[in-house]
Amino acid sequence: MPIILRFRAGFGRVLTLCGLTAGIALMAVMVLVVANVFMRYVFNAPIAGTLEMTEGALPIIVFLSLAMTQYEGGHIKVVLLTRALPPRARRAAVVFAMLAGALLFAWATYAGWRLAAKSYAIGEIERGSIRYPLWPIKGAIALGMALLTVQFLIDAAVVALGGHLPDANAEEGE
Repeated sequence: MPIILRFRAGFGRVLTLCGLTAGIALMAVMVLVVANVFMRYVFNAPIAGTLEMTEGALPIIVFLSLAMTQYEGGHIKVVLLTRALPPRARRAAVVFAMLAGALLFAWATYAGWRLAAKSYAIGEIERGSIRYPLWPIKGAIALGMALLTVQFLIDAAVVALGGHLPDANAEEGE
């Protein structure tokens, strides 16, 4: 059991780096939008490309932080039915839910990588006041879903081996 917990903690460091990247992107978007509003209303000269840069940053902010939220137990969880189950059935239900999540996001990751590869192959670009390739953003979306898939698998293994996740108290109604 301790080896899976060490692996989970190591993977958590990778997720923390992704979360930091998402946080920096969020801060950059905030500064850009405030600067754009200021420039528009004070000098009547908005910053070109603000909309396009914000649109490009939002998927990075969302998808690079998904797996870290799972790692920290921060996703919303409804335990109305599972808290009434006996401990073994509750554990089995959690493992099933983690594996179902992994399967769903593995499929989404596959589809996301295909879309990113197609975007790269055709040279897809954002059209607007500034232009940039879209494949890195689509790749970041696929990466975020891949990281979440791995985190679901790690969490399923932890629970199956008798461990507890950071949000285990929510299941117990505490």
